[in-house]
Amino acid sequence: MMAAASTCIQDGSLLVNGKTLLTGVPFNVKVSPVESSAAFFFGATSSIPSSRHVFSLGVLQEFQFLCLFKHKIWWMIPRVGKLACEIPMETQMLLLEVKEKSALCDGDSLPLSTEKTFYVLLLPVLEGSFRATLQGARSNELQICVESGDANVQTTNVSEVVFMNSGDNPFKLIKDSIKILENHMGTFKHIDNKKVPGHLDWFGWCTWDAFYQDVDPQGIKEGLERFMEGGCPPRFLIIDDGWQETSNDFQKEGEPFVEGSQFASRLTDIKENGKFRGLKQDIPCYDLQEFTNFIKESYGLKFVYVWHALLGYWGGLHPSSETMKKYNPKIEYPIQSPSNTGNLRDIAMDSLEKFGVGVIDPQRIFDFYNDLHSYLASSGVDGVKVDVQTLLETLGFGHGGRVALTGRYQEALEESIARNFGANNLICCMNHNSDSFYSSKRSAVARASEDFMPRDPTCQTLHIASVAFNSLLMGEIVVPDWDMFQSKHFTAKFHGAARALSGSTVYVSDEPDHHDFELLKKLVLPDGSILRARCSGRPTRDCLFIDPVMDGKNFLKIWNLNQLSGVIGAFNCQGAGNWPLKEGSENILTSTSKPLTITGHISPLDIDYIGDIAGDDWTGDCAIYAFNSGSLSRLPKEGKIQVSLGTLEFEVFTISPVKVYNSHHFAPIGLIDMYNSGGAIEGLLCSQLPSRCKIQIKTRGCGRFGAYSSSKPSYCTVKGEEAKFNYNTEDGLLIIHLEVAAQQDDDSSVGLEDKEQGGESLSFDFASVGDAGESDEAEAEAEEYEEPPEDAKLFVGNLPYDIDSEGLAQLFQQAGVVEIAEVIYNRETDRSRGFGFVTMSTVEEAEKAVVLYNRYDLNGRLLTVNKAARRGSQPERPPRTFQPTYRIYVGNIPWDIDDARLEQVFSEHGKVISARVVYDRESGRSRGFGFVTMSSEAEMSEAIANLDGQTLDGRTIRVNAAEERPRRNTF
Repeated sequence: MMAAASTCIQDGSLLVNGKTLLTGVPFNVKVSPVESSAAFFFGATSSIPSSRHVFSLGVLQEFQFLCLFKHKIWWMIPRVGKLACEIPMETQMLLLEVKEKSALCDGDSLPLSTEKTFYVLLLPVLEGSFRATLQGARSNELQICVESGDANVQTTNVSEVVFMNSGDNPFKLIKDSIKILENHMGTFKHIDNKKVPGHLDWFGWCTWDAFYQDVDPQGIKEGLERFMEGGCPPRFLIIDDGWQETSNDFQKEGEPFVEGSQFASRLTDIKENGKFRGLKQDIPCYDLQEFTNFIKESYGLKFVYVWHALLGYWGGLHPSSETMKKYNPKIEYPIQSPSNTGNLRDIAMDSLEKFGVGVIDPQRIFDFYNDLHSYLASSGVDGVKVDVQTLLETLGFGHGGRVALTGRYQEALEESIARNFGANNLICCMNHNSDSFYSSKRSAVARASEDFMPRDPTCQTLHIASVAFNSLLMGEIVVPDWDMFQSKHFTAKFHGAARALSGSTVYVSDEPDHHDFELLKKLVLPDGSILRARCSGRPTRDCLFIDPVMDGKNFLKIWNLNQLSGVIGAFNCQGAGNWPLKEGSENILTSTSKPLTITGHISPLDIDYIGDIAGDDWTGDCAIYAFNSGSLSRLPKEGKIQVSLGTLEFEVFTISPVKVYNSHHFAPIGLIDMYNSGGAIEGLLCSQLPSRCKIQIKTRGCGRFGAYSSSKPSYCTVKGEEAKFNYNTEDGLLIIHLEVAAQQDDDSSVGLEDKEQGGESLSFDFASVGDAGESDEAEAEAEEYEEPPEDAKLFVGNLPYDIDSEGLAQLFQQAGVVEIAEVIYNRETDRSRGFGFVTMSTVEEAEKAVVLYNRYDLNGRLLTVNKAARRGSQPERPPRTFQPTYRIYVGNIPWDIDDARLEQVFSEHGKVISARVVYDRESGRSRGFGFVTMSSEAEMSEAIANLDGQTLDGRTIRVNAAEERPRRNTF
């Protein structure tokens, strides 16, 4: 029975690419191909209708596997192994590593045995009212568990409950599979097709571990003041649990504490509680609205979020509250799945099962969310963190099952967010079930693991490993939020370095006056922005099937990408904790509570897609900068660096492809005092002439900027001004210091430029040499080189707009030696401004050029050529005219987007007059931005409102009116 070209069932065995995966496949198991792909679905039938089935798929052969499973109702963790019996209940992703041996012969030599690896991915999904998971049996059978969560919702047949696909790149396999499922199921969206909230690019502060439920305005004010004083201003704030009006029927004042009753509190009002109402000392505010406005104006906050649970509060809504009665809440008692209780029980869930939950009438869900969110929005709140989401899977009885109920709540929540917080400002939390994942059409951010727990030293390494492995799956549906940490915790640097690689936001939960600003400044720029990497941080390929917490042999490597470089973090998570296992089960893994020193290797090949960043003209070599040691190395892409780390030690490596410009080998590193150094680089442009080479870098932030260079530059400039630099001839490390940008707006209380305004334009100028390895000769030539006389510089006006600097140089070569030729481009549009400058070798050659080319007809335009004005005076410029257009700037465009695709994206919002991606004039590659002109102001406004912040092919695009775009660094 064929399911796809490379997959079939023969004689009761499932074969993928000719390799047997399962034997003894039962007759009631069916496979069906997924249209337009090599993937397929598993299904199964039963003769007895039930709301819960467990089907065997057959005996899984011995392969290295990685699975992600819910170890407790709220959260996933990873597990690795070889046998199906090690696969736990509630497994939501299973990845197999399949190795094939083959023989190669070369002439008369003996056959050589080689090993080819491919990967098989199994994803249990949703079908109708049923949700599936995988689990292993003692007989090494791989089983599907299918359940509705409502005893009245039964079936005898499921046909598409487990998705299977295979490929040779595990990261591409997962991404492609989620996109196939997105198109096939129609119930959720891939992260590429969601709008990402703006808070992700800014440093934040959450009140939870700082105050827990004792949060109040005075504490928030004090905390924000301390951050400002330390030079690390948060730009987004989460007011966590503790601001709402609740009551608890099970814990009376003065009575002994009832274990678990804290989770039985219920919401009695949508407005803030008394702590946030009434005039407070030193805070001129009477309610949440005035307080929100006060802290935004006083401390430069861009985003204020507040916390609430999916059902309002932990225990839902209070049925006897007059305010809540309009939502018709009823007390219902959760019923946990046997799969949940078969792993680890959770005190919060067990307590809710005991005390009950005030469940909102499904017909009134949107009304509740809309009332709550519209009130918050009117109070200046910008978004919400919505917690306790997987509780819904226990409340499906009488509501059509868990999948149907989750879908209703998810749809209502997302609709309310869109209506009241237009920027999709939502953080989902405690939502690690496939019911939520595959019902998420708009939600774009979700917590990646269980909480950072400052009081439990054994959970720190588990947290880092969990967020990295969970991001393999979650990172294709949402931006995984790696949670807050505390900057003065004993593991703060370990956590901070991991957050820098996460591809998500960086935020802390520091108590006031308990900060490590030296650490925070490795993560946060002075304006409060962060250097966020492009993707979700994930384990490297060679870490996918090892246990970085308990095997005693391996450290964890996490990789990510920046604009022009990659980054790898190596973290020794061994010897500091054990994975939580089922109570009473045998701990079959090995670990130690003693610190361990682990030795491993780092290689450029650890970064998947490094070649895509490097481009076609890459030499294959990389410059590798180690953050903690400050060392710089140059390696071929297959090369390795040995690394030894003690328990809770780490190192961060920026890996930048080396490119050759003329004969100069160069690789930008970035801000070398920031963990994610390469995140500071936004673009690079090289101008190459026969005698000179100028490398221009667009960056942001301040501090020490580093680069690898095979030779010493003649000079460096920052924003056009010559700047001092240091060059180490031994390792090629070039360092230049970027100062903090001055504040432009005297009325701002922040005192430093925002991210959109800050940054630097760097330029490194090299004299060309015949051999890049002859560094001494290069330096000697640079020292002997004499600048051409200033009178040899010419102004060239009325140039055709299609003439570039190279064409200008070729034209003037008839007059002599052209030292420098430069066409001047518009900083916003990157189009020629119709004039430029040419510097000849001598005054005599310049005069000859004036005679030859003044009034010269070039492509139908008469050139104006005369001596350029001296420095400090105004050069002659051709007149410029401006016509109003409805032009839009589009930034952070994916590299493979062309004019036609850009036009297609914007044509959904009106008539597109023109669409143009800007390309590098030297390399021909996209520069990552472009311009679109719409036919009317209304269409321009609609396009901006709908597309700014949206994700296009994995990148969050910036869309705004070109005429009003904040001035950025240019070259």
